[in-house]
Amino acid sequence: GPRGGGVEGPRYVHRGEGLFPAPMPQDAEGVALIESRFKFLGNFLGKALLDGRLVSLPLAEPVYKVLCGYPVGVGDLDQVDKEKAKHLFGLLEAADKGWPDISAYCLTFEYAPSSSSHGYEAHELIPGGSEVAVTNNNAQEYVERMACFMLRDGVQRQFEALLAGFEEVVPSSHLACFFPSELRLLLGGDAGVTWTREELQEHIQPRNGYDASSKSFNDLLDVLCELTRKEKHDFLAFATGVRVLPAGGLKSLDPKLTVVRKHTDQNPDDHFPSANTCFHFLKLPEYSTKDQLATKLRGALQHGFGGFFFN
Repeated sequence: GPRGGGVEGPRYVHRGEGLFPAPMPQDAEGVALIESRFKFLGNFLGKALLDGRLVSLPLAEPVYKVLCGYPVGVGDLDQVDKEKAKHLFGLLEAADKGWPDISAYCLTFEYAPSSSSHGYEAHELIPGGSEVAVTNNNAQEYVERMACFMLRDGVQRQFEALLAGFEEVVPSSHLACFFPSELRLLLGGDAGVTWTREELQEHIQPRNGYDASSKSFNDLLDVLCELTRKEKHDFLAFATGVRVLPAGGLKSLDPKLTVVRKHTDQNPDDHFPSANTCFHFLKLPEYSTKDQLATKLRGALQHGFGGFFFN
């Protein structure tokens, strides 16, 4: 939000379900600017797909459905906003049972955005919706219209711009070849990062001072197997710039993850590992013990993550 002195600071959105366009009245002021941004996003995603690059952009599953030409409906609402879906389906359940009378909740046929940053306070789901109370008799219609606005009518121009941007790079007919889950894997990688020591040994290359028999290289493989799931994601971000693996896992990394010896003028135990993410190079000092390697690697992941302090 805005910072002191009238300077506009960055806005960050964290959603467990992934990112999905915020619904807006399609004639609202500012939608044209939002369209231009979604078109750029489409260009960006299309270029990433064309070049085989992973993007650290956690999109909600229904976004991939739209890109692949699949319909999105009420059943997808919990993949966009779990709390909203839980609330709406709870209303339906209460209405079906006949109690409590949901009119006591004082709801009307309006959608209220979660933030004032969207530029409007409420949108009527039907003409005069601000004056129409939600009751047990019309709860089904209320839920359907709410889902329709959140998943279709309120995001139509945003998705049209996203698809237009994508189309400028990759013909939309090519996307019809994919299931949504496949497109997600190609663009966002495999979020379930797992590996075995055998896989690490096969697909990580020791170079420039290390070989497959080097003690420090083998200590590194052992430590990588001992990392927690979060630490594995952090390691990938540190060494490759992306927190996930491409489809196919380690063997599909391009370029291959390479470990090289980091030469130091002083005691190697006093230095942290560093990385060159463009070439997937991990520069590893020749530590005296495995424990020292583990400590320094975890320190680099904790303090060097998110910046260029160790690369």
